Amino acid sequence: PKLDALLPLVALGTVADVVRLDANNRRLVAQGLKRVRAGALPAGLSSLFGAAGRSAPVATTFDFGFALGPRINAAGRLSDMTLGIECLLTDDALRADELARTLDGINRERREIEGDMRAQAMEIAESLFDEGEEPPPAICVFDPDFHEGVVGIVASRIKDKLHRPTFVFAASQAPGKEHELKGSGRSIPGFHLRDALDLVAKRHPGVLLRFGGHAMAAGCTVAEEHLDTFEQALAEVAMQWLDAATLQRRLETDGPLAPEYRRVDLVDTLHKEVWGQGFA
Repeated sequence: PKLDALLPLVALGTVADVVRLDANNRRLVAQGLKRVRAGALPAGLSSLFGAAGRSAPVATTFDFGFALGPRINAAGRLSDMTLGIECLLTDDALRADELARTLDGINRERREIEGDMRAQAMEIAESLFDEGEEPPPAICVFDPDFHEGVVGIVASRIKDKLHRPTFVFAASQAPGKEHELKGSGRSIPGFHLRDALDLVAKRHPGVLLRFGGHAMAAGCTVAEEHLDTFEQALAEVAMQWLDAATLQRRLETDGPLAPEYRRVDLVDTLHKEVWGQGFA
């Protein structure tokens, strides 16, 4: 296919995977959105817009990040990730509609599981902030009933509310791995999560069975009996790397809009809503 026909998928992947919108990525997302709004989008994307109750002719990056992306990702969290891939690649409109409805149903199930788990995990995390005690510099939460498919989403919610690097763990569902805990972490600016895990692994050999990730998100596997050791080790790294100012949530702005930028062409650019990671 012509490469420009792939731009809607490029835009979706860039936004949904929270890739930084540098100059080149922002151009790709803008062009992908332009094609989607013009109706030049794959059958699968069109069906996903319909299943999500969104309108492609007025699509925004919000649709990619919060409507289509979660439906595609839900299959990998709870079912078979190839469902989402097939939906994006099929040229058969009827098959695309069928797959989009299936993904929408899986996403509804994911939301129910996440809602119950988020409430329970948030209660555990907030209990660590009891008055009279020093709040922890990092948070680890585990419950035997947690579902490993949504630990990352729940960690993100806790991190957003409490502004702490956060790991949420669930018992592994892999055969023969019942005593392993799979964790997903989300971080705050100033705390490189993957580097923190690397330091924990060096200081406490054998605690981390597997780990990987990047600055703001990472995953790891620990034996259940080593969870307390991991929690203490992560807290030690956080105490060393984070100061009081970093642990305070900050809202940064560029200040008031200067008069010379109050133009019709800029208003038009803003209305296109090409927003994303690092460009919001």
